[in-house]
Amino acid sequence: MDTNYLYRVLRPEEILEFGISARAPSSTRTVEEHISNGSHFPSKFISTSKSLEAAKSFASMSRNRPVRIVRIDVTELMRSGQCIQIIDLTNPLVVNQHISIINHVARNWVNKFQEVVIDGSIPPQCLQLAAIV
Repeated sequence: MDTNYLYRVLRPEEILEFGISARAPSSTRTVEEHISNGSHFPSKFISTSKSLEAAKSFASMSRNRPVRIVRIDVTELMRSGQCIQIIDLTNPLVVNQHISIINHVARNWVNKFQEVVIDGSIPPQCLQLAAIV
């Protein structure tokens, strides 16, 4: 991955000081199912964006206001000792491994919001409030 930071639109119940965990850590849903179904079906993945602008674009679709966006320090996350996997879906080779070539909706979603998914939890020391929109 070519960035030191990722961005996440927090759900209303997520508390920055507690870190971020997937809604269903033991889920067997695939990355493709996670992208295709969004928050309708919990998964073990945490969605993030590669840029603040993409995260703000995603936040603009939220019914909840205000929307908080956090910056995730990827270097700190990798040092945290957490067992995580970062799946950069902005990389065409990676997206081809995880999302069917015929799933245009998921592929468009990934491109529009510069999606990177994290399998694992994100401790609070890796998070910083980036914006409130």
